[in-house]
Amino acid sequence: MLIGILGFFTVMAFIGAVAGIVRGDPGLTESLVLAGCVVLLGLAVAVWRRVR
Repeated sequence: MLIGILGFFTVMAFIGAVAGIVRGDPGLTESLVLAGCVVLLGLAVAVWRRVR
């Protein structure tokens, strides 16, 4: 369930970052949020694989 929630927020952060780039306003905040979501998702998947 946690992986699904993190996956959803990662996709939303990715869409927000791409929208900012397309508008011509590549912000640092959007990129950091996306990087944080990707790291958390990766950690959740790694823990899930270890437990499984």
